[in-house]
Amino acid sequence: MIPTWRVVALKMGDLTVERSAVTYGTGFGEKIVIPIWAAAISGAGHKIIVDTGLHETEWVVKNLGPAVRQNDEQIVEAIKVGLGWAPEDVDIIINTHLHHDHCGDNRLFKNATFIVQEREWKYAYDHIPSQDKIYLEELYGTAAVDYFSWKFVNGEAEIVPGVKVFPTPGHTLGHQSVIVKTKEGTVCIAGDATNLLVNIRQNIPVGFLASTTDAFQSMVEIRRRARFIIPGHEPSILKFQEGGFPTVS
Repeated sequence: MIPTWRVVALKMGDLTVERSAVTYGTGFGEKIVIPIWAAAISGAGHKIIVDTGLHETEWVVKNLGPAVRQNDEQIVEAIKVGLGWAPEDVDIIINTHLHHDHCGDNRLFKNATFIVQEREWKYAYDHIPSQDKIYLEELYGTAAVDYFSWKFVNGEAEIVPGVKVFPTPGHTLGHQSVIVKTKEGTVCIAGDATNLLVNIRQNIPVGFLASTTDAFQSMVEIRRRARFIIPGHEPSILKFQEGGFPTVS
Protein backbone atom coordinates (compact mmCIF):
# COMPACT_ATOMS: atom_id res chain seq x y z
CA MET A 1 0.00 0.00 0.00
CA ILE A 2 1.39 3.40 -0.98
CA PRO A 3 1.58 5.70 2.07
CA THR A 4 0.12 9.19 2.16
CA TRP A 5 2.41 12.08 3.00
CA ARG A 6 2.27 15.36 4.88
CA VAL A 7 3.29 18.42 2.85
CA VAL A 8 4.09 21.76 4.53
CA ALA A 9 4.88 24.94 2.59
CA LEU A 10 8.06 26.70 3.74
CA LYS A 11 8.49 30.36 2.86
CA MET A 12 12.07 31.29 2.01
CA GLY A 13 11.68 35.08 1.69
CA ASP A 14 10.28 37.63 -0.75
CA LEU A 15 11.61 39.00 -4.02
CA THR A 16 10.55 42.15 -5.86
CA VAL A 17 10.48 41.52 -9.60
CA GLU A 18 8.92 42.84 -12.77
CA ARG A 19 5.73 40.92 -13.50
CA SER A 20 7.02 40.00 -16.94
CA ALA A 21 9.69 37.90 -15.19
CA VAL A 22 6.98 35.51 -14.00
CA THR A 23 4.27 35.91 -16.67
CA TYR A 24 5.67 35.62 -20.18
CA GLY A 25 4.97 38.62 -22.39
CA THR A 26 2.77 40.48 -19.90
CA GLY A 27 3.19 43.01 -17.10
CA PHE A 28 6.16 44.94 -18.46
CA GLY A 29 7.20 47.68 -16.04
CA GLU A 30 4.92 46.46 -13.23
CA LYS A 31 6.75 45.58 -10.01
CA ILE A 32 5.34 42.83 -7.80
CA VAL A 33 6.46 41.10 -4.60
CA ILE A 34 6.60 37.32 -4.78
CA PRO A 35 7.43 34.72 -2.11
CA ILE A 36 9.93 31.93 -2.58
CA TRP A 37 8.48 28.51 -1.72
CA ALA A 38 10.19 25.36 -0.55
CA ALA A 39 8.30 22.42 0.91
CA ALA A 40 8.72 19.73 3.53
CA ILE A 41 7.42 16.21 2.96
CA SER A 42 7.15 13.78 5.86
CA GLY A 43 5.90 10.26 6.49
CA ALA A 44 6.96 6.62 6.39
CA GLY A 45 10.11 7.42 8.37
CA HIS A 46 11.40 10.04 5.91
CA LYS A 47 12.00 13.76 6.24
CA ILE A 48 12.27 15.32 2.78
CA ILE A 49 12.78 18.92 1.70
CA VAL A 50 12.11 20.24 -1.78
CA ASP A 51 14.46 23.19 -2.45
CA THR A 52 16.39 25.11 0.20
CA GLY A 53 15.90 28.81 -0.58
CA LEU A 54 18.34 31.70 -0.64
CA HIS A 55 21.90 31.66 0.64
CA GLU A 56 22.20 35.42 1.31
CA THR A 57 19.64 38.15 0.82
CA GLU A 58 22.49 40.67 0.69
CA TRP A 59 23.91 38.92 -2.38
CA VAL A 60 20.51 38.97 -4.09
CA VAL A 61 20.03 42.68 -3.38
CA LYS A 62 23.48 43.51 -4.72
CA ASN A 63 23.31 41.36 -7.84
CA LEU A 64 19.66 40.91 -8.80
CA GLY A 65 17.16 43.12 -6.97
CA PRO A 66 15.21 43.66 -3.76
CA ALA A 67 14.92 40.68 -1.42
CA VAL A 68 13.90 40.29 2.21
CA ARG A 69 13.76 37.30 4.54
CA GLN A 70 12.34 36.98 8.02
CA ASN A 71 14.10 34.83 10.61
CA ASP A 72 11.68 31.91 10.18
CA GLU A 73 12.15 32.10 6.40
CA GLN A 74 15.70 30.76 6.56
CA ILE A 75 15.52 27.02 5.97
CA VAL A 76 16.98 25.86 9.30
CA GLU A 77 14.65 28.05 11.34
CA ALA A 78 11.72 27.25 9.04
CA ILE A 79 11.96 23.50 9.58
CA LYS A 80 12.45 24.02 13.32
CA VAL A 81 9.40 26.27 13.69
CA GLY A 82 7.16 24.50 11.20
CA LEU A 83 8.07 20.87 11.82
CA GLY A 84 10.40 20.55 14.81
CA TRP A 85 13.23 19.29 12.59
CA ALA A 86 16.95 19.95 12.69
CA PRO A 87 19.13 19.84 9.54
CA GLU A 88 20.68 16.53 10.56
CA ASP A 89 17.19 14.93 10.63
CA VAL A 90 16.62 15.48 6.92
CA ASP A 91 17.46 12.44 4.81
CA ILE A 92 16.48 13.62 1.31
CA ILE A 93 16.77 16.97 -0.46
CA ILE A 94 15.11 17.31 -3.86
CA ASN A 95 16.22 20.29 -5.94
CA THR A 96 13.71 21.23 -8.63
CA HIS A 97 16.63 23.03 -10.30
CA LEU A 98 19.89 24.65 -9.29
CA HIS A 99 19.14 28.37 -9.47
CA HIS A 100 20.43 30.31 -6.47
CA ASP A 101 17.02 30.65 -4.78
CA HIS A 102 16.32 26.91 -4.88
CA CYS A 103 19.58 25.39 -3.66
CA GLY A 104 21.02 28.25 -1.60
CA ASP A 105 21.20 26.35 1.69
CA ASN A 106 21.95 22.84 0.41
CA ARG A 107 25.27 23.03 2.23
CA LEU A 108 23.56 22.85 5.64
CA PHE A 109 22.18 19.31 5.22
CA LYS A 110 25.08 16.99 5.90
CA ASN A 111 23.12 13.73 6.23
CA ALA A 112 20.93 14.10 3.16
CA THR A 113 20.96 12.52 -0.26
CA PHE A 114 20.47 15.23 -2.89
CA ILE A 115 18.29 14.44 -5.89
CA VAL A 116 18.41 16.37 -9.16
CA GLN A 117 17.96 15.58 -12.82
CA GLU A 118 21.30 14.71 -14.40
CA ARG A 119 20.41 17.08 -17.23
CA GLU A 120 20.04 19.93 -14.72
CA TRP A 121 23.39 19.16 -13.12
CA LYS A 122 25.06 19.35 -16.52
CA TYR A 123 23.10 22.46 -17.51
CA ALA A 124 24.17 24.22 -14.31
CA TYR A 125 27.76 24.00 -15.57
CA ASP A 126 26.94 24.78 -19.22
CA HIS A 127 23.88 27.03 -19.30
CA ILE A 128 22.84 29.82 -21.65
CA PRO A 129 24.54 33.17 -20.93
CA SER A 130 21.32 34.87 -19.80
CA GLN A 131 21.30 32.59 -16.74
CA ASP A 132 24.86 33.31 -15.62
CA LYS A 133 23.84 35.36 -12.60
CA ILE A 134 21.45 32.81 -11.16
CA TYR A 135 23.62 29.70 -11.32
CA LEU A 136 26.26 29.92 -8.57
CA GLU A 137 28.56 26.91 -8.48
CA GLU A 138 29.42 27.62 -4.86
CA LEU A 139 25.86 26.56 -3.95
CA TYR A 140 25.79 23.17 -5.69
CA GLY A 141 29.43 22.32 -6.33
CA THR A 142 31.72 20.38 -4.02
CA ALA A 143 32.15 23.40 -1.75
CA ALA A 144 28.48 22.96 -0.78
CA VAL A 145 27.64 19.27 -1.28
CA ASP A 146 29.92 16.24 -1.41
CA TYR A 147 29.69 14.93 -4.97
CA PHE A 148 28.85 11.44 -3.68
CA SER A 149 25.82 12.82 -1.82
CA TRP A 150 24.16 13.57 -5.16
CA LYS A 151 21.79 11.09 -6.78
CA PHE A 152 21.27 11.96 -10.43
CA VAL A 153 18.02 10.85 -12.05
CA ASN A 154 17.03 10.76 -15.68
CA GLY A 155 13.36 11.40 -16.28
CA GLU A 156 10.54 10.29 -14.02
CA ALA A 157 11.68 8.54 -10.86
CA GLU A 158 10.06 7.28 -7.67
CA ILE A 159 12.03 8.68 -4.73
CA VAL A 160 10.04 6.76 -2.13
CA PRO A 161 6.58 5.21 -2.58
CA GLY A 162 4.12 8.09 -3.01
CA VAL A 163 6.77 10.70 -3.91
CA LYS A 164 7.95 11.04 -7.51
CA VAL A 165 9.92 13.51 -9.58
CA PHE A 166 9.27 14.12 -13.27
CA PRO A 167 10.89 16.42 -15.84
CA THR A 168 9.33 19.86 -16.32
CA PRO A 169 11.88 21.69 -18.50
CA GLY A 170 11.38 25.20 -19.79
CA HIS A 171 12.55 27.51 -17.03
CA THR A 172 15.77 25.50 -17.19
CA LEU A 173 16.55 22.55 -19.45
CA GLY A 174 16.81 20.11 -16.55
CA HIS A 175 14.01 21.37 -14.30
CA GLN A 176 11.93 18.79 -12.43
CA SER A 177 8.77 18.95 -10.35
CA VAL A 178 7.61 16.69 -7.51
CA ILE A 179 4.30 14.90 -7.12
CA VAL A 180 3.21 13.71 -3.69
CA LYS A 181 0.34 11.50 -2.62
CA THR A 182 -1.49 13.21 0.26
CA LYS A 183 -4.77 12.46 1.99
CA GLU A 184 -6.45 15.19 -0.07
CA GLY A 185 -5.05 14.05 -3.41
CA THR A 186 -1.93 14.46 -5.50
CA VAL A 187 0.04 17.65 -4.87
CA CYS A 188 2.59 18.99 -7.35
CA ILE A 189 5.48 20.97 -5.88
CA ALA A 190 6.15 22.74 -9.14
CA GLY A 191 9.29 24.74 -8.54
CA ASP A 192 9.56 27.28 -11.34
CA ALA A 193 7.74 25.23 -13.95
CA THR A 194 4.92 27.54 -12.91
CA ASN A 195 5.69 30.60 -10.78
CA LEU A 196 2.09 31.66 -10.13
CA LEU A 197 -1.35 30.10 -10.35
CA VAL A 198 -2.07 32.27 -13.37
CA ASN A 199 0.66 30.45 -15.28
CA ILE A 200 -0.90 27.00 -14.97
CA ARG A 201 -4.53 28.13 -15.05
CA GLN A 202 -4.25 30.49 -18.03
CA ASN A 203 -1.46 28.66 -19.86
CA ILE A 204 1.02 31.53 -19.56
CA PRO A 205 4.64 30.36 -19.24
CA VAL A 206 6.96 31.86 -16.69
CA GLY A 207 8.91 34.84 -18.02
CA PHE A 208 12.42 33.57 -17.52
CA LEU A 209 13.00 30.66 -19.89
CA ALA A 210 15.50 28.38 -21.53
CA SER A 211 12.80 26.88 -23.80
CA THR A 212 9.31 28.29 -24.33
CA THR A 213 8.15 25.14 -26.13
CA ASP A 214 9.23 22.95 -23.22
CA ALA A 215 7.52 25.29 -20.75
CA PHE A 216 4.12 24.77 -22.40
CA GLN A 217 4.54 20.99 -22.47
CA SER A 218 5.60 20.93 -18.82
CA MET A 219 2.36 22.62 -17.80
CA VAL A 220 0.46 19.94 -19.74
CA GLU A 221 2.29 17.29 -17.72
CA ILE A 222 1.51 18.99 -14.41
CA ARG A 223 -2.20 19.20 -15.26
CA ARG A 224 -2.20 15.54 -16.23
CA ARG A 225 -0.62 14.35 -13.00
CA ALA A 226 -1.80 16.57 -10.15
CA ARG A 227 -4.95 17.96 -8.58
CA PHE A 228 -3.25 20.49 -6.29
CA ILE A 229 -0.19 22.65 -6.80
CA ILE A 230 2.42 24.70 -4.96
CA PRO A 231 3.80 27.09 -7.60
CA GLY A 232 7.30 28.35 -6.91
CA HIS A 233 6.30 31.94 -6.14
CA GLU A 234 2.52 32.04 -5.59
CA PRO A 235 1.45 34.77 -3.09
CA SER A 236 -1.87 33.16 -2.08
CA ILE A 237 -0.16 30.27 -0.27
CA LEU A 238 0.45 30.78 3.44
CA LYS A 239 3.64 30.24 5.42
CA PHE A 240 3.59 26.73 6.96
CA GLN A 241 0.38 25.92 5.11
CA GLU A 242 -0.49 22.21 5.32
CA GLY A 243 -3.20 21.00 2.99
CA GLY A 244 -5.81 23.04 1.21
CA PHE A 245 -3.36 23.93 -1.53
CA PRO A 246 -4.67 25.59 -4.71
CA THR A 247 -6.09 23.40 -7.43
CA VAL A 248 -4.37 23.18 -10.78
CA SER A 249 -7.48 24.46 -12.58
